[in-house]
Amino acid sequence: IVNNKKLIVLNKNTNLDLIELNSDISKNNFIQNNQTIIKIDENSSLKNYTIQNCKSNGFYYKFIKCILSQKSNYEDYIFSSGLKFNKVEEEVDICGEEANCTIQSALFLDSNVHQEIKTHLNHLKPNCTSYQKIKNVLNKNSKSAFQGKIFVKNVAQKTDAYQLSKAILLDDTSEFNAKPELEIYADDVKCSHGSTSGSMNEDSIYYLMTRGIKRKNAIKLLTKAFLLEIINSITNVEIQKLVEKNLDRQIHGY
Repeated sequence: IVNNKKLIVLNKNTNLDLIELNSDISKNNFIQNNQTIIKIDENSSLKNYTIQNCKSNGFYYKFIKCILSQKSNYEDYIFSSGLKFNKVEEEVDICGEEANCTIQSALFLDSNVHQEIKTHLNHLKPNCTSYQKIKNVLNKNSKSAFQGKIFVKNVAQKTDAYQLSKAILLDDTSEFNAKPELEIYADDVKCSHGSTSGSMNEDSIYYLMTRGIKRKNAIKLLTKAFLLEIINSITNVEIQKLVEKNLDRQIHGY
């Protein structure tokens, strides 16, 4: 059992790219409990990347509390697909005008894997934005859940908040649960939320098979194409290559 507590403070006019790379080659059982407190001052930006390097038997829980000041930016990218059980909870207080919060995830969940993401974004000041996009591909006996709440205070006019979760189920035994929520007390806002899930498009699979690609490989290609949208939104080219290489390893086994 490992317990971690981290405090991250970005002072004014600071930029940080932070990579959390989890790797366990022992195949032993473990529990990792994490608490992270983040404070981002004016005109500062934090881009946080969580990557699971290989499949493991770990039980992982992470709670993030983030406080944003005026004109600050927080971006969190979750790519932790290899843990036996993984739950990430995020609570973000947008406390300064013209601040932005982005949470995105691209997960390929192989057999017998459980993944949960829960977010609570509090818009407490006007003229702020938030963007959430969660994309999952679930294999046999894997389960995933997303619960996202957007809260808009009565003074938080001109809020622009977007939330969407999508899932592709590759097997009848895979399961995806979504619970999007909006709680709005301001009247001049733009807020939307949605969720879709279903099986792989058979027409797309057939099209690739007519080009000489085996069905199994066609599904792998479509899986990567579905998740690549999130990876392509990463502006740091080196980090983008690292995440894509890790995704290839998970999908294709190399």
